Amino acid sequence: MANIKYADLLAYLLIAPTDDDMVMFRKGDGTDGRAPLVQPKGYIDGLKLEWVSGTQIRVTPGAAYVPGPKRIAELAAAVTLTPSLSASTWYHVYLTVISGVVSAEAVTTAPASPYTGTARAKTGDTTRRYLGSFRTDGSGAIFNFIHTDDGVIYLTDISVTPFRVLANGTSTSWTTFSVANVAPVTANGLIINAVNAATGAVRVRPSLGSYVGNGRIYGLASGVSAYGPLPVDSTLLGAYMIDTGGSAVVDVVGYQYGR
Repeated sequence: MANIKYADLLAYLLIAPTDDDMVMFRKGDGTDGRAPLVQPKGYIDGLKLEWVSGTQIRVTPGAAYVPGPKRIAELAAAVTLTPSLSASTWYHVYLTVISGVVSAEAVTTAPASPYTGTARAKTGDTTRRYLGSFRTDGSGAIFNFIHTDDGVIYLTDISVTPFRVLANGTSTSWTTFSVANVAPVTANGLIINAVNAATGAVRVRPSLGSYVGNGRIYGLASGVSAYGPLPVDSTLLGAYMIDTGGSAVVDVVGYQYGR
């Protein structure tokens, strides 16, 4: 039976963590042993974003692996952020580890490509672990939202700009529309409400994939609406087409993303 040795911080010096850290233990025969201390590099728990007001965001307590210091860092108490905000701008929230102190920040610097799985650090700074993003409106106020298990649902009128990403589209061939103003660069899927506001059929599909001809996810007869997911990639584009007499409307309700 092996016993882990608990280190009294007053008696043992702290060491700089590495990817091959080992944990010491006492074996049943009284001798010491060691084993790899494996820290899952994509680990994250808690650390949800909460809308507080048009000027503030809160990060809930939780923990996540941060690649720079190579350790799981815990945010023991919620942190409320009051960043300097500009109009119609994306902000990205990070868990930070600075001189051993764990906190959070909201900045305009986008996250880098994933370093493992869907986990990302801040571009140019691996002491920051990406948590999520939020957008401001034309007056610089943060759009209201709720952070779900795997994404964001907007809690505001989605029938207006910028959430109405397609208004009365009348293209009879496949045409793309952008969702970059309502989904961050980390988004991998949307939640949309698509409407056929006229008589001809409307079709909506992702801009990615192997669709041919009229292949689509949503096919809408006159006056019909559909609510559901729409995959996206880093281009943040969807696509639609109509039959003569159709009119396509697409509103973005929210999005899914990896972190």
